[in-house]
Amino acid sequence: MLAAMLCPACRQQPKVEKPSTPTTQVAAIRNPSDTPSPVAAKPLEMPSPVFDKAYPGTGVIMIINRKEGWVEIKHEEIKGLMPAMTMEFWLKNRSLVDKVSVGDRVDFTIVETRKGEFITKLKKTPTVP
Repeated sequence: MLAAMLCPACRQQPKVEKPSTPTTQVAAIRNPSDTPSPVAAKPLEMPSPVFDKAYPGTGVIMIINRKEGWVEIKHEEIKGLMPAMTMEFWLKNRSLVDKVSVGDRVDFTIVETRKGEFITKLKKTPTVP
């Protein structure tokens, strides 16, 4: 009797093909009348960074981690490197954060290396009244 119960479960199940682009097909099923926006469908294109090139940036310091040697900055677009976002950056020298505090608006310089992005210059910008 046990063998009779197990046999149907042991039969090979029919293969179900997975869609090649599940997110597109799922979106189409959910909203069949919606047509994707060409802007939304197009991935953000940024040029490939050039190693050892200095990229200037501007932003606001959100976190300072002196012990590990990094800062989190909510920055504007860094032309030629990345769009505006909030991101952690390693400090080339930990003393760069000696004259800045969380909440300060800063100008900084990022250098892209094979090991990552490092801040090489960091300066508090004067606040405009």
